[in-house]
Amino acid sequence: MLKKTNRLAKDRDIQKTFARGRSFFNPLFTVKFLPGGLSKRFTVVVSTKVFKNAVDRNRLKRILREHLRTNLNFFKPGDYAIIAKPKIKNFPEKEILKSFLELCLKLK
Repeated sequence: MLKKTNRLAKDRDIQKTFARGRSFFNPLFTVKFLPGGLSKRFTVVVSTKVFKNAVDRNRLKRILREHLRTNLNFFKPGDYAIIAKPKIKNFPEKEILKSFLELCLKLK
């Protein structure tokens, strides 16, 4: 679980990240990055278009958050919104993490 200081939780901050953030894409994810501040804050968005069952949506969020937590040092300070695309449901977990790693390398 991400520490509270690493969570982008307030609706106002999330909306600002979506509106002003720079976008990075790959076939499975979109990442919005808004530089600034000293901390690294993240939010993971998985809509019902991706998975109908809440269990599946929450599992994907947990997997991504755990990967973020273990690799915090590789990210620049700022706010990140990670959005899963509907195409993700056709891929196994290993491919999803591989795609996410590629996108994270692109952010640097």
